[in-house]
Parts: sequence; C-alpha cells; structure tokens
Amino acid sequence: MSLTIIEGRECGRCTACCGFAPIRTDTLRKPANSLCLHCAEGQGCTVYDVRPQVCRGFYCGYFFLPELGPNWHPENSGVVIRSESFNNDTITILILRLSEFLISEEFAGMVGAWVQAGIAVEFERVGPEGHLPAKMEINDFLEDAVAAGDLREMQKVFAWSLAYIDQNHTWERDDTAFWSALN
Repeated sequence: MSLTIIEGRECGRCTACCGFAPIRTDTLRKPANSLCLHCAEGQGCTVYDVRPQVCRGFYCGYFFLPELGPNWHPENSGVVIRSESFNNDTITILILRLSEFLISEEFAGMVGAWVQAGIAVEFERVGPEGHLPAKMEINDFLEDAVAAGDLREMQKVFAWSLAYIDQNHTWERDDTAFWSALN
C-alpha cells in the first residue's frame, strides 16, 4: 500500500490525533485517550512549530487512501483509519464516536470491499479517558454478510462488535503522566 499523501487532503480543524494517541517522547508525554495539554479547542495545537516528531509524522489513513471520500475525514466520520496498520495488510478503524456514518452504505461498502480483498479489518475503541484502546478483528463475523452483499446484516455486525468491545473488554489504564518541555 502506497504511503504517498494525496494532494489536497488536510487536517483542517481536526484534532483527533491530539486525543487518542499516547505520546511518550523526551519533550512530551500524555496518556492515551486524553487530549494533549497543548491542544486548544478551535485552535488545534498551540505548540505546532515545536511539536515532537511523533506528532509531525502522524497522518491518518484518510491522507493515503484515494478511495476514501470527504465523509471519511475524522471530523465528519468520527473514525480514524490507523495508517500504521497498513504494513500488515490490516486496516484498523478507530471509532472515536458513534455517528450516522457508521451505518451508512459508504462505510459498509468500503469495509466490505476490504474484507472481500482479504484485508484484515479491525475495529478499535478508545475506551475511558486515560485508558489504552481495545481492538477486535471483524472479518470472520462479516464474511457471510459481505458474500451476500447484505448491508443490513453488516450493520448489525458493526453494532454487535462495538457493543462487545465496550461491554466485555477490561480497559487497561495508561499511567503516563502529562508532562511537557514545549513552550
């Protein structure tokens, strides 16, 4: 899978990665699923020019997958495609918030196409603030619905998978303490 940024795609006002990602660098530390202390609502990163390389180098899958339209932008969809999963022939879909997009034909069609192509698809949930995420591969559960082209059944599997993670996962606390040497 190519990791060339598609021209014209931008973060805009999106700060999704400022919240879910754990950061553990020499200049900045923050726990998973906690908004970075340098992220200001409506402004984004207040230390943008001196942010650590881990922040500079992160781009979600929306930047690399041409088949994803504007509805897949994290601000619009409530999901982040984890681009670091591409090397393993896996697509990890981090669900930041439940949204109408998750029950759309566009979402189901794309997930179904990935499953048909033999790409492992994982749903990942952020969980409570300050806790590590949980993920679940959903291909086996979707196989029959995808083969039948049954959008309704795919949507049921999506809902079941997310509920299963939320209700059955033991959330692991991320004990990283906020710390910053950035000004």
